[in-house]
Amino acid sequence: MTSMVSDMLTIQHTLTPSPHALNEQIFQGGNPEHPTIDVLPEEILLEIFDFYRLDAINNSRGRPWKWQRLAHVCQKWRHVVSGSPLRLGLQIYCKSGVPIEPILDLWPTLPLVVRFRGPKSKALHNNFLVALRHPDRVCKIDLILPSSIIPSIEIQESFLALERIQITSCNSSGTPVLTNFLGGSAPRLTSIAVDGVAVPFPALRQILLSTNNLVRLQLDNITSAGYFSPDAIVTVVSDPALARLKILHLHFHLSALRPISSRVSGPFIERATLPSLTFLSFRGAHDYLEGVVARIDTPALIFTWITFYDQLIFETQQLCQFVSRMGKLTSLRDVVVQPGSNGITISLCQRANRERQRWECELRMLCRGLDLQLSFATQILCQLSPHLSRVFQLKVVTDKYSEQSAWEEDLDLTQWQEIFQHIPPIIWLDVAEQFLPGVVHALVTEGITTGTFPRLRGLSLRGYHKYPSVRKEIERFVAARKLTGHNISVYGR
Repeated sequence: MTSMVSDMLTIQHTLTPSPHALNEQIFQGGNPEHPTIDVLPEEILLEIFDFYRLDAINNSRGRPWKWQRLAHVCQKWRHVVSGSPLRLGLQIYCKSGVPIEPILDLWPTLPLVVRFRGPKSKALHNNFLVALRHPDRVCKIDLILPSSIIPSIEIQESFLALERIQITSCNSSGTPVLTNFLGGSAPRLTSIAVDGVAVPFPALRQILLSTNNLVRLQLDNITSAGYFSPDAIVTVVSDPALARLKILHLHFHLSALRPISSRVSGPFIERATLPSLTFLSFRGAHDYLEGVVARIDTPALIFTWITFYDQLIFETQQLCQFVSRMGKLTSLRDVVVQPGSNGITISLCQRANRERQRWECELRMLCRGLDLQLSFATQILCQLSPHLSRVFQLKVVTDKYSEQSAWEEDLDLTQWQEIFQHIPPIIWLDVAEQFLPGVVHALVTEGITTGTFPRLRGLSLRGYHKYPSVRKEIERFVAARKLTGHNISVYGR
């Protein structure tokens, strides 16, 4: 459809008209064998323009589609475009460059999309200031600016048409504080994303509670200047005004970590329910997360992505109870242990079926060294093990950026054995080549008969034939299990 409209824009492409238009052209003495685009009725043109719009949006990376190209072709096309602003989603794209005042005067009712990305800018562009003088028309704000400019932004009016706002600080020279963050209200706001910018919590709370339509709240690189307590954020996001909230990101900068008490006031604390939340992403200290998840229930949650900074000891009692309350662990399918070059990830996965979507919980710690990473995995799986009962598969994999040589110096067989002790009896074990020697030796040492993984029926050991010692251990393991009446299939040549 894009190529079709591109051809139409040259006014050289011919299309077969409707029977009615064709008869009309014949009656008027036209040539029915070579009809022009002018014979198409306006409703057909509108359908074509709408298909073109959808295709353009799919390839625009968030930018408004260039409907002006159609409106500038001829008076008829301009009439079709201007007559259906809602159907075609017409918007004016405000950015640096050509002054936008004449455009705003020419199209006085169209919504405005304000987007400025100037990492080297020294002042706010005049087009941005002009756009803010029309708060009743601004529907989206997307700014990526130096930290020195952001404090000069003043968004004090009520933005009745605003649907999305995103403000990002593009350098690390201090944390800008945005004091005038939507000083009025934005009742149609569905998405807020702030990265590296401190917004005083009272101001943030005010705008969050001014809308009943918020779907996404993304706070990235929260520093000490924008810090808020677990109680504060739970109180706000659990307000009935935010009942439609589906996506919540709380990502703290390393500098904002501070010790807090994650203890709750007794075993029967009244928890708030976030009825629509489907995605929770957290990065920060484990005790902060404990303080949050102890106070919430999320019955609709599908994806949970948790990232901790480098710590030696993790107490995740509240997190384990939070995951257990969702009732997903009883039908858990896979446990994935994924060491990487910069950290380790523990994934708990429930595969999708026709009745419900897939559920997944990822717990990651940022650290280097396999010994520290496996220590984290052991602590997490030890605390989760009482809640795991029907795991089918354990996968030990690595990220695509890690080479086998990265793990050769850090292999500790006893740590793999400790991990196995906290995994319920699995049926399938899948191991990446990088970890074959350590994992296989730990498996054979601990479970040569039926001690470890007594229900094991399959091994996927990628490239194990490259290692004679590994191959011999596997053959001995399979033979010993066969004597007990348990046949094991091995794959991975």
